[in-house]
Amino acid sequence: MLALVLTSYLGIFAYLITQGRSMAERNAEQAQRAREELRHIVGFSVADELTKLDQLRKAGSVTDDEYRRLRTRLVS
Repeated sequence: MLALVLTSYLGIFAYLITQGRSMAERNAEQAQRAREELRHIVGFSVADELTKLDQLRKAGSVTDDEYRRLRTRLVS
């Protein structure tokens, strides 16, 4: 009984060691695809958002630091 439990945990541990990094990459890719799909469905355009952000900065609603941070987030 003890051997059965230990081999199960060893198998899980070996899987996590060999596939752990690629699991994170797959999750990141899936999240990116979901974001792009949502942008497509909603009609989100990075160019439109950058224009809105520029207008906010010109109006004084957003500081230069906030502008740079939000612009970086939009572009990446």
